Amino acid sequence: MTTSTEGPQGLFGELYLRSTRPFLPEAVSDAEGAYLSRQLEGVPGALLDVGCGHGRHLARLAAFHGRLVGLDFDVRSLDEARAHAPVARGSFFALPFRDGAFGSAFSWYNTLGTFPDAAVPLALAEVARCVRPGGWFIVHGSSKAGAERQPEASFDGTLPDGAHLEERVRYDAGTGRDELTRALTLPDGRFMAASFFIRYYATDEWEALLDAAGFMVKWVHGALDGSAPSDASVDLIVGAQRRG
Repeated sequence: MTTSTEGPQGLFGELYLRSTRPFLPEAVSDAEGAYLSRQLEGVPGALLDVGCGHGRHLARLAAFHGRLVGLDFDVRSLDEARAHAPVARGSFFALPFRDGAFGSAFSWYNTLGTFPDAAVPLALAEVARCVRPGGWFIVHGSSKAGAERQPEASFDGTLPDGAHLEERVRYDAGTGRDELTRALTLPDGRFMAASFFIRYYATDEWEALLDAAGFMVKWVHGALDGSAPSDASVDLIVGAQRRG
């Protein structure tokens, strides 16, 4: 298990893209892009995608054309993302932007849950530094309730490109983490594997973390339709405003 501040780097690159993309259908990315566009409608200034990956959200935020920037650490993902918007490679804990450079920011798909607990306040402090007072930060994670309902899961099958994926997931209620192992055998015989975790935060945990970073939580959604979180929710989406 990685304990690197930068997160589970062994997962990213080709392994991440080839093993994750098949489970992210276009309709899901379209719905997420529409949600973000609604929530950030009319917000002035540039918008930062913290952990943009291969740019699936950058490609769907047309309303922010010309003022959208993606940030990630993975070179392979950024090679794809830059087709949709300007991108920067850098540390989540020393963002390569000036103070107050952005009117708003978002971080999706459990990005912040891949870092050790002690590192998350550092990342949030950097986001707060780069978002001007009054600006918004939207953070997405999976609902902890979902992991509690199904504490163990696995996948063993062939992906559309012919690669064979094996994954094992076990939820640790004590740490709030899914502990995962992922192994991918490509059609050309190459083998890739990584162990990593995803930390799921409850609403009160996000409120405390964001408050300490200088944000005030304004709303919490349990789905893209804006409904309140419940025990049946898959998502936990928090909207917070930068205090000034």
